[in-house]
Amino acid sequence: MGNQRYQGYIKHVDTDDPVISEINWFIDTVYMPAHKRADKSSKATRTLSVLFSIWAFTLLGVFAAAELIPNLPIFTQSLIWDGYDFNWVALAVLPSFMLAVFVSFRNYPFKHGDNNFVGDDEFTWRKRQSFVLASFNLIFLVAVLFAFTKPLICLLGITCAAGFLLTYMSNRLFGFTSSSIRNQTMVFSLERLKREYEVAIHSEEEFEVDRIQADTFKRLFLMVEGMIDRRDREILGDHYKVHNSAFDLVKGLKK
Repeated sequence: MGNQRYQGYIKHVDTDDPVISEINWFIDTVYMPAHKRADKSSKATRTLSVLFSIWAFTLLGVFAAAELIPNLPIFTQSLIWDGYDFNWVALAVLPSFMLAVFVSFRNYPFKHGDNNFVGDDEFTWRKRQSFVLASFNLIFLVAVLFAFTKPLICLLGITCAAGFLLTYMSNRLFGFTSSSIRNQTMVFSLERLKREYEVAIHSEEEFEVDRIQADTFKRLFLMVEGMIDRRDREILGDHYKVHNSAFDLVKGLKK
């Protein structure tokens, strides 16, 4: 019989209904597009933050070990294979590469086949984004396997630490994650309001339908107004948090 979604006992109201039409307009024109735009940047910056942190801990950890234990021959070989022996230290870094690749594919839409997990457009950009993020790790793999020198590893480690701070602060300052969640929550709330309206007017008389429509419109615009207030609070809150974090960091460096 195929995979059929449960539609509920009460049928959906026609889109010509003024309430349903207005709710659909907010979902399709305002909140769902805003969620999709922010979701792309949110997933990219959050995943990059994790990748930068993985490589920063790995590379700076190797550099710190070489500094703290001078007799440990970590950087005696710059290549993974010099014709005589393997560079076992470089091989020990490979699990970090595997972990980074795994993290890169955390948003890959593996369940596209049943057409219930993501839509066609979202499937495409998630797939492309995952492969781009996975390719990002090749920079560090090449450095570890073919240019495993102390200055380069230190430079890449510091760059990764700076990259982590940059992607994290970019996410907070531009509000990618908060915007994505905020608009997604609003879409869910509007879908619920729409279903509540459909249930409420089921088998009701004409005068009752008019009253329910008026109440639903009132709830709808209260939700929109609340959404605007929430957006303003979150934007200001993100800027204040980044501002305070930056000043705390500067104060810590002065000490």
